[in-house]
Amino acid sequence: MFNKSIIFFYPSFERGGATKILIRVINFLLNKKIRIVLFSCNAEYKNFSKSNKFKIIGLNKKNKSRLYLNLFTSFYLLKFLINNKKKISIFSFQSHLPAILIAKLFKKKVIIRNSEEIFGATKYADNKLHALVVLFLKVILYNLADKIVTISTKSKNSIKKLIINKSKVKMIYNPYLLNNKKLKSKVDNKSFFNILCIGRLTKQKNFALAINAINDLIIKYPNIKLILIGSGPLKKDLIKIASKNIKFLEWSQNIRKYFLKSNLFILPSFYEGLPNSLIDAAYYNVPSISTDCSGAKDILLGNKGGYIVPINNLNELKKKISFIINNYQDAIKKATYAKRHLSRFTIMNCNNYFDLIKGD
Repeated sequence: MFNKSIIFFYPSFERGGATKILIRVINFLLNKKIRIVLFSCNAEYKNFSKSNKFKIIGLNKKNKSRLYLNLFTSFYLLKFLINNKKKISIFSFQSHLPAILIAKLFKKKVIIRNSEEIFGATKYADNKLHALVVLFLKVILYNLADKIVTISTKSKNSIKKLIINKSKVKMIYNPYLLNNKKLKSKVDNKSFFNILCIGRLTKQKNFALAINAINDLIIKYPNIKLILIGSGPLKKDLIKIASKNIKFLEWSQNIRKYFLKSNLFILPSFYEGLPNSLIDAAYYNVPSISTDCSGAKDILLGNKGGYIVPINNLNELKKKISFIINNYQDAIKKATYAKRHLSRFTIMNCNNYFDLIKGD
């Protein structure tokens, strides 16, 4: 039996790709008999494998701000370490700055998983001054981390620009898919050309770009329709600029049916870490267009598995949509190529997390 104890720091347990990856990794490590304490607000035991080696510590406070949850989770972690003198390491999946500070205060080893491309997140932040202060703190504190996990080539390269000891940076693709099984062929929709977007309705996701592209193209292609799945603070603003060919749907756990009915997937983000929705599109054999955000070229293998356009470039996005409508077989070939190479994003990557912790 492998005797190891790990604290996972994840203050805000919420719906999304990062939470799904956290659950995958923790369940895998529990099966390896590793003792785990998860510090997280709103996490529930039902999401994890049953184990007497697993404990959740945190608040049950829905709809609280990320800052509120960070403060209380950090307080609980401080209290725990004061009363626990055993050898234990900290793995931060979220809000790394307090995790690093607390780890160093108690002389604990700390691993962080950086999920975003730092410079993109700073450039397109709502509050530039706040983002620059956070970047400055990351330059200082990330260098104190013992190991840093990144999840895409672009995010890895951005982190290495901040870190003196670059050997502590390790890239591990998300263990997002359970498998990469072959699916039945999709039935082409002859009546409409259905386009799909999925994600939080925030500035980061830049759905206004996709909406404006469709608004312009329906004059030439009246049969195109855009389905936008998600919720967020910008929903009302986006609805105001959307034409009648654009439909908004709330988030659903069952997104499979929407991918199977779609002819094209668009990821218009300003920045990402490794966009899981783009992995989903490749898994369901849906041709994709993505902005050149972090992770897109990893998933689409450059332009071999899809189409990459410059960030926030409306004209280039419209050109690519028009090209795909008129050259759909070319798009299908690229989607097939991306699908064949998706094994890089399966649950087998949990082994890399196990090796990382085992070698700590």
